[in-house]
Formats: sequence, C-alpha cells, structure tokens
Amino acid sequence: MDKNEVRQMIKTRKKQLSEYEIHDKSSRIIERLNKSDIYNEAENVFIYVSYNREVDTFILLEECLKDGKNVYAPRVTSRTEMEFYRILSRNDLVRGYMGIMEPGEWCEKSGIYEGLFIMPGLAFDKDFHRIGYGGGFYDRYLARDNCFIKAALCFDFQLLESVPFEEYDLKPDIIVTENRLIRREQ
Repeated sequence: MDKNEVRQMIKTRKKQLSEYEIHDKSSRIIERLNKSDIYNEAENVFIYVSYNREVDTFILLEECLKDGKNVYAPRVTSRTEMEFYRILSRNDLVRGYMGIMEPGEWCEKSGIYEGLFIMPGLAFDKDFHRIGYGGGFYDRYLARDNCFIKAALCFDFQLLESVPFEEYDLKPDIIVTENRLIRREQ
C-alpha cells in the first residue's frame, strides 16, 4: 500500500470507533504515558490538539496542567508553518486552521525547544516510521534544532507491521497505545 491507501484505511477504521471507545482507549493511552519516566521528568509538554477522532489529547492537556507542566499547543501561522504557544487552560484554545482548536492570539509564543513533544499521525510501524496527514507541518517544525523527546499517541490499530516512508520523515522516540509503550533503541 502507498501512503494514501494507508491513510484511507486508517481513516475508515477511526470512523468505526464509538465516542465511548475513543474516550476509553484515549484514557488508557494517557494513563500509560503519565506513568512513564518520560512524562514524569518533562517540565515542558508540547501537545497537538486532537481533532477528527484522534487520541483525545484534551485528557492529556488537563493532566499536564494539573501536574504543573508548561503546556504548549500549535497554531498554524502560514500555509506551511506552525508555531507553538503556551496555554494555561483549555479556555486558551479557539477554533483555527481547518476548524482545529489552537492557542488564541493572547497566548505567548514558545522559544523553548526541549521537553516532551506529543506528535500526531495516522499510522506508525514497529520501526517507528510515521505517516502523518500530508501537510508536513510537524516534519518542518521538528527539523529545527531541538532536544525534544518525541512521543506518538495512537490506537493499537494504527500501529502496523510496516508503512511506506521517506528519508526525511521524522520518527517518534516512543509510541504509546492503549496496550503498550514501545521505546525506540537509540
């Protein structure tokens, strides 16, 4: 399968999930992440804002704020770029690019490039390759000099045996599903 075929397969599978399944599986994924040393040692957490039946990162957002983490979320700033901004509560999010919630204009832009970085994706494989949504926003952002620990949150069915990839595609350091946490060998 090529990337578009994998994207379509995963999108179809996500549509089959009930709201209860999304919430239940997301809660288990977030709980697994929150028990990890990677989460517990992170002062800064960069988090995508869930949209379109993704792992519910609003659960993680609330946990991070409760745990006193500095939380940053992306705002699309042009057709090809995004920046991260600090959010102090869920109320700092407003509807933005493609209807996705993003930090309001009043939020402070991050100048930090270290911490736990939660990356989205449609499909991943056991070699930590990732298929995103095709916009390249995260690949471009993470191509900057940084010290992030990159974590991918996904449902078990999004973790495939192998996915097509390009050399420039960035890999997560860990993948967390409702049933496992897998670390990439460095």
